[in-house]
Amino acid sequence: MVAVFELFSLALNNLRERRMRSLLTIIGIFIGITAVVALISLGDGLQNVVLGEFSKIGGDKITVMGYNGFAASPFVSATLPNPIFTDDLKVVRRTRGVDDAGGMLLSSVTIEFKRESKSTFLSGIPEDSSRRIVEEGQDIEVEAGRTLSPSDRGVVVIGKYVADGLFKRKVFVGGKIKIEGKDFQVVGILKTRGNKFDDNAVYLNGEEARDLVNKPKLVSMIIAKVQKGESPDDVAKAIEENLRRHRGLEKGSEDFQVSTSEQLARSFSLVLGAVQAVIVGIAAISLLVGAVGIMNTMYTSVVERTKEIGLMKAVGARNSDISLLFLFESGLLGLLGGMVGILLGVTAGKIAEQVARQALGTDSFTAALTPELIVGALLFAFVIGTVSGVLPARRAASLKPADALRYE
Repeated sequence: MVAVFELFSLALNNLRERRMRSLLTIIGIFIGITAVVALISLGDGLQNVVLGEFSKIGGDKITVMGYNGFAASPFVSATLPNPIFTDDLKVVRRTRGVDDAGGMLLSSVTIEFKRESKSTFLSGIPEDSSRRIVEEGQDIEVEAGRTLSPSDRGVVVIGKYVADGLFKRKVFVGGKIKIEGKDFQVVGILKTRGNKFDDNAVYLNGEEARDLVNKPKLVSMIIAKVQKGESPDDVAKAIEENLRRHRGLEKGSEDFQVSTSEQLARSFSLVLGAVQAVIVGIAAISLLVGAVGIMNTMYTSVVERTKEIGLMKAVGARNSDISLLFLFESGLLGLLGGMVGILLGVTAGKIAEQVARQALGTDSFTAALTPELIVGALLFAFVIGTVSGVLPARRAASLKPADALRYE
């Protein structure tokens, strides 16, 4: 019996002698592995960012947003025939199990500083005791200056990007900006949140924000805090029933959506998981093509090396030795393709990470290139290569020495 190490060395030498063929053979494998590594790392990184945002909201929070039949979003409410109003907020507050609830107004506005105009987001936060709930849910922290007080009028708190990056010149505490043509004094600058919406927003007291955009009763999003000892899921169902009754809607025809923090996180994970599965499935087609390429190369190798196989058997090599030799070769092809694919996948993931940070306006997004992903991709590529070589290896092992030596 030929030693395993000798068979491995022989397989490695055979691949070296056919460098160009080996390189062409692994193209499908490394393209597939590149796509899998890059897409899974980016998807997991995005999931980590979003779940981190949900964890900041807290497990005892419930959100109510407009729903147009396709998506729920704070910006959907204003587009509905029957938007969410302050009366709906009162219904939520009266619901059993709700400790308190606050309503936010979110709108796109034009702001001006030093004769330079930009579009950004306006966030109107409540003046009453529910402000605490909204600030907890939005993770609002001041870096310079102060927060808004309930009695404030004509003053604004701005996000970090509005202060440092939106205009050619920086905006400082005490500076003046115009929002929809009205003058406001900046009294506070928030700490960076790491996401484009919050860092690019300006914050006013709710009533003043509604007057500014001429929407006196509109609420874009309601955040409710559940009483201690109450189940968020049960309270969410009660809120939904009460709002449905208040708005005169039948079950299943809601133009709003009530969600707990955990439900939002689960929904996002399911959607992202489905998208990842589809994309990885497409990448798997490349892996399948690569596997067929390895199988074809190994069959060709069997034909080309028929006499060599016969000679090895004539000097004592067993069928298992021949099989192992070809399995080593196909496995090494898969492993080599996996190594190249991982290198390219990591590079592509890091490039996409920087692009995503710019597009999303966040520094917290990081491609999740974990050791488990790298090792798993490498093993997967090796297994694909090895499995692709099973039939050619059996074909090689079944050759009879006499017939193989006579082969021309």
